[in-house]
Amino acid sequence: MPEQDQDEQQRRRQQNDRGQMVLLVLIFYLTFFSESEAPALISAPYLTASERLGRQRAAHAILNSTNWGDFSPHELKEGAPPWEVPKYLNLTGFHESDGFAWDDLDYFKDRCRQWSKHAYPPQEGGDEWAHGSVKRTWQNATGTVQGKWIRRQGSAAKYRDNFNLTAIAPGVNWMEGDVDWGWNVTGSHGNVVVRFDEDDTDESLYRETPKDDKEQHVAGVAREISAVATFQDEETSAASFVMQLYGVHWPLQGSMVLTTTSEKFAGIFGLPHLTPHQKFFETSQRLLNRTVDKTLRERERSRLPDTSNPWNAVTEGDFSGQLPRCEYIMYLQLHALDRHYTDVKGFMDSSHSLIDDMERELRFPTGARTTKTPELQMSLVAWSPDCSYYLESKGPPLFPPADGQHLVGVKEEVLLSRVNYSLLVFTFVYAVQVMLLKAQIKESPTPSTLNRLSFWSLSTMLLADGLVFSASSAWSISASDGFHSALLLTFVSFMSSAIGSGLLASIRGSEPERRTRDSPTTNTNTSNTTTSTPTPPPPATVPQSSDSLPPPVTAGPPRAPSPPIIIPSDQDIDAEIAENVAAGASAIPGLGTTTNTTTTNTTTTNTTNNQPRTAQFAPIVFYFFLIILAIMVLTILSLSWPPRARAIYINIVSFLYFSLWLPQIWRNARRNSRRSFSWNFLIGQSMCRLAPFAYFYLYDNNFLFVPSDWITFTCLVGWVWAQLLTMIMQNFWEPRLGIPFPRGWMPEVWDYHRILRQDDIESGVVIGLELDSSSSASSSAVEGADHKGLRERAKELKQRGMTLRNVDCAICREEMLVPVVMTGKPDPSWSMADMLERKAYMITPCRHMFHTKCLEQWFRKRLVCPICREDLQPL
Repeated sequence: MPEQDQDEQQRRRQQNDRGQMVLLVLIFYLTFFSESEAPALISAPYLTASERLGRQRAAHAILNSTNWGDFSPHELKEGAPPWEVPKYLNLTGFHESDGFAWDDLDYFKDRCRQWSKHAYPPQEGGDEWAHGSVKRTWQNATGTVQGKWIRRQGSAAKYRDNFNLTAIAPGVNWMEGDVDWGWNVTGSHGNVVVRFDEDDTDESLYRETPKDDKEQHVAGVAREISAVATFQDEETSAASFVMQLYGVHWPLQGSMVLTTTSEKFAGIFGLPHLTPHQKFFETSQRLLNRTVDKTLRERERSRLPDTSNPWNAVTEGDFSGQLPRCEYIMYLQLHALDRHYTDVKGFMDSSHSLIDDMERELRFPTGARTTKTPELQMSLVAWSPDCSYYLESKGPPLFPPADGQHLVGVKEEVLLSRVNYSLLVFTFVYAVQVMLLKAQIKESPTPSTLNRLSFWSLSTMLLADGLVFSASSAWSISASDGFHSALLLTFVSFMSSAIGSGLLASIRGSEPERRTRDSPTTNTNTSNTTTSTPTPPPPATVPQSSDSLPPPVTAGPPRAPSPPIIIPSDQDIDAEIAENVAAGASAIPGLGTTTNTTTTNTTTTNTTNNQPRTAQFAPIVFYFFLIILAIMVLTILSLSWPPRARAIYINIVSFLYFSLWLPQIWRNARRNSRRSFSWNFLIGQSMCRLAPFAYFYLYDNNFLFVPSDWITFTCLVGWVWAQLLTMIMQNFWEPRLGIPFPRGWMPEVWDYHRILRQDDIESGVVIGLELDSSSSASSSAVEGADHKGLRERAKELKQRGMTLRNVDCAICREEMLVPVVMTGKPDPSWSMADMLERKAYMITPCRHMFHTKCLEQWFRKRLVCPICREDLQPL
């Protein structure tokens, strides 16, 4: 047996090592052998650092030396003068031979002007971009917006065969074969989420000094900005894609131009030529000349060669390698604040900007009283010059307000405030869960009460707590803002996971079938012990004293002292027997053990019993970790799935999660147990588990920007309460009520609330419930009682073929009245009152009757009959 135990432990250790090795190999592969261009990953470069810097320096020289109008890629007209011929730039993607649809550039600029005029109507008799010196929109666009978009086809359709990628970007190992381009939108409508990050330091800001005391132009101030856009095609089954864009923001006008930059499109170096006005060109050119030069100088001075692209459009999570993608140029126009804020007295003619005050209060709160923070709203037009189509936000004036309000969101400070507030609420919810777990541990202090609880129901809760702990841990490590809220949620979720793990380990250790399976040495030791021939005890000698009389002649030989019969300290009889057998004692108290037990068996038994429960529970924790890791990876991957597939996945996972009470219903039916978890635990945990889902399913302004779905949430709530209703029925009626399985699927158990018949009383099935010879004596107690309702109840039962009998409860020493079916009468249809009367008493297999509450309280201490001390089946 020691060899078998060592082999089993060695096998488990090898399984754990094998799983850890597979996980390490997967992480190593994803980290070091990815073909992504992302700077955070290590990939095989196709250009050396000097070659890439040389190309970027040449592009920067062109950016610095060109003027407005040097890039005019319109269609060549017959007989046009020389100054109207098409002009192109010596930049990647800006050549005429590159095949981009630059004929639509003028239309794109016209659409940009239209969006700006709609947001800021120009003043009469002035420039089309002049709208006064008062700031009417946010000056810092850092935040997140979302909205709907529609697709418009360009003037000329473009296909893969129209491009020679080898000539456009020489030296790049593009994916060969019939490969579809990435980021290509084919559906007519969809959803977009854009996250802006704007640095308002002096290094990333250009401010033009007005001449001759003239009013500063709206394009006189320019600032660098970056954005991460997530496009989702809701019409087709295409997956969503994420891109990184860099550009310039003119805060006085509220306009932004951003572009992608890749090996086949030098977007950031040609961005000034994509602006809608000459003034925007001049300020953006001067700003980019300074900021781009600073970035290139830092790379030139770096001792370590860096072959990555600092303006790369591919995010770090993209593993698609050198896949050709559609390029994008985005123009966004911030809308003026709502009239609720701009109509304030003195707002339009005030020299002091109220918007600056609001932004300063958001960034550096002082506790000043302010109104509700305005939303961040903007219009979008995105143009793909190589794939030749437009993506425009839905909203006025082309669409009614009911169809969309363009892109709407909140600033970063407001979003972080929502996140912190939500995390604090979730922390409170998990604190309630911890309190419920502690209360349930007090409610289940013994192995028998623990054996009522379902291992899988608690495992489902523990998996969810582990997911929350992992997510909050990652958030608290990476988040600079909201660190304390995330750390608090991490601590409370860890406490919930730790306490739940302890309760789960106790449940696993209390199950008799698992305890028998986990103790393989018990049967062997028992067989070795029982095969030995017991040695009869030597005859006992009675010491004689000089003062004592001799025993009588009829007296037999003196008997050896009987071993004491010890009543188990707990109600789990199976556990007591297993411990006695494992210790070398007899399974039945009172029978002595043999003396021929070998030393080897004793050593093996002691070694097995001394194994800690944590060692047996460790593989389960490892499996939980793998399941949590798989769910997290699958959830992250689902973010790029089509909306319908992602919604189906989330709903299936939610439905499986909220089926957590099904295993407990099955265990109640299998063990014929009415009580498992306390009602406070069942209802409290159900509400706490539903609370986070209610936030995301019902609240439109949640911090993840998940669309609300009250129909699905209503179904989930109905499913949870249907399970709770089933357990209520199991408690008040029968645990196996309505189980659609044939007989034999469930083990036979004793029914403590069995129907009493007069024939059973005559045969003595119930001790203490005697049958009186007089017909009127059966109701003497009822007639003599001064209780009108009780007498009416007795008359009603008599009409249905039943009568009331009284019996004393041996625990509380009080009488109780029980309904009894008369001889020859069929079993009546039991009403609600009859069912409650049946549940008020319990009959043991040893034919004793007690109050239900009295016997249940007794079972919490002893699982034996209070009268005859016979072992009883657990509830």
